[in-house]
Amino acid sequence: METKNSTTHNDLFSSLISDIKSYSGNDPLLPWLRGIKKMKECLPPNALKQKLPRFLQKCTQSFESDRRYRNDSRYLRVWLQLMDYVSDPRVLLSTMEKNSIGTKRSLFYQAYALYHEKMKNFEEAENMYRLGVQNLAEPVDELQKSYEQFLHRMERHKKKEHPAPDTKKWQKTSIFHV
Repeated sequence: METKNSTTHNDLFSSLISDIKSYSGNDPLLPWLRGIKKMKECLPPNALKQKLPRFLQKCTQSFESDRRYRNDSRYLRVWLQLMDYVSDPRVLLSTMEKNSIGTKRSLFYQAYALYHEKMKNFEEAENMYRLGVQNLAEPVDELQKSYEQFLHRMERHKKKEHPAPDTKKWQKTSIFHV
């Protein structure tokens, strides 16, 4: 026997799928983005946690080889939201990198650097910021701000690890040549 909530949820999904299938405009990502927004607005936390990851995954897969969305920040955010629901974000990041998804956007390098930082691969994290600069990722000021915050965290980390003032390795050296 279906509960009122599951019927409502099924109606929501039917509506979202119908919107996606019947869309005839020139931005097929748009109904997916509206669907994500509607799910976040309409579903209770438990149902959202259960249903959203699959929807995000289907969205990423639907446009993975669509060149026009490779550096679309809206599409990139779908991938980044999906990372919250996977056990190993590295797999998603690698797929994105392999398919050049987001590689011209600062947000991609920020996310990759944060992943490495969480894994305590600090040199790899810094390398991701450098790679973002090399690849002319936009907006550059966001990447620079994240990099400066990273350096600040590294200074604090080094002070905790080694109370002596040996912070030469993480001294603020600009990778941003203006």
